Order: sequence, then C-alpha cells, then structure tokens
Amino acid sequence: MGHPPPIPYGTPPGALPPPPPARGAGPLVIVLVAVAVAALVAVGGLGAYLVLRDDDSSAAASSGPVDLRVPLTFRLVASVSAPPCTGGSVTVTGASECYTLGSDTLAVRRLEEVKAVPPDPARGSPGWSVTLTLTSADTPGFAALTRKAADAFAARTPGGRMAMLVGGTLVSEPAQVMRAITGGQVEINGPADRFTRAYTENLVHRMIGK
Repeated sequence: MGHPPPIPYGTPPGALPPPPPARGAGPLVIVLVAVAVAALVAVGGLGAYLVLRDDDSSAAASSGPVDLRVPLTFRLVASVSAPPCTGGSVTVTGASECYTLGSDTLAVRRLEEVKAVPPDPARGSPGWSVTLTLTSADTPGFAALTRKAADAFAARTPGGRMAMLVGGTLVSEPAQVMRAITGGQVEINGPADRFTRAYTENLVHRMIGK
C-alpha cells in the first residue's frame, strides 16, 4: 500500500535558522529517516529534513541482512576545537573544526539493509546517498542516543551533535540532532560533487567487506 508523499518535519528547507559562518567545502549531511517520528538535523550551512519514504529506490550496491566487516559507530560530540586536531580529536576533509568524541556511543555490527541510492532531485537529493536500516535490536539504543543528543541540543552543548564513524573513521561532520529518532533508518548524503556513485558504493563495500 502506498504512503503519502515525503513529509518535511520541523522548519522546512530554506527557512532554517541562520547558519554558522561559511566553511569552504560544503559539509556532508546525515539525514536520519524515521518511521512516524518528527525530527530535524542540520549540518553547517546545509539543511536536511526527515521524510517518510514510500518507495524502494534501485540500489547500485546493496546488501542485507548483513554482518558488517567493520563496525558502524554513532558517537556524541564532547567538545569542538579549532585545528590542528590534537589529543585524539578527529575531523574530515573540508571541515574547519576538530571534534573530540564522548563516551555516549552505539556500535552497530549488523544491518537489516545497506545500499547506495541514485540521485533523486525530485526529493531534494541531487547526489548519491547511502541508506541504512538498523536491526530491531539496535533501534532502541539509537533512539536513546538521539534522545540524549536532542536534550544536549536544547541545552546548546556540543553533545547535541552526533558523529558517524565507519571502521573508526569519521564519515562526515557531526550532525545536529534536534529530536529523538525512534525509527530504524539512517540516510547519509552530501554535496553531489563528493557523493558520487563511486564514493557511496565504496562506503557500502567498506562496511560489508564485499
């Protein structure tokens, strides 16, 4: 049975609060896709909003259920500092900040599905993306982690940002989490010039080892 078209939650794109200063290369965006839950994330000067997906877009690289070759880890940010990154802090290409990650974490070693998805300009996705479906065992932990992040966001502390690492490597600039995410899907996307088919397929292959 079909579902209504994607529904934006929170402040719609184009009406986000004033973004922080420009950062050179555009940051990546982690879009947390929930099932019947409202939330909004924003990274740097780029905005992202949650949608309900009613399709099953064809995937160039797809697998599931699958045990991951390297763990997928979500961690809340403990502090942010200016480069150079020292003392165990991490960053990504194009970022102007260093991130020290806290002890609040969720390590995922199995996914129901992971796939690279082609561009879909009609849905506001000009580049390729990677979608992940968490297992029912990990969904409650993810909800608890994002709930804690949302509380930290409301308190305007660094813990309101959540990092995503594949095999210990930061995938993107940490995303701001404004509300708890109780659904089971995560979508990773970013600037189309970086999120190419090759880039997203490589990300999938790193996780599943194929």
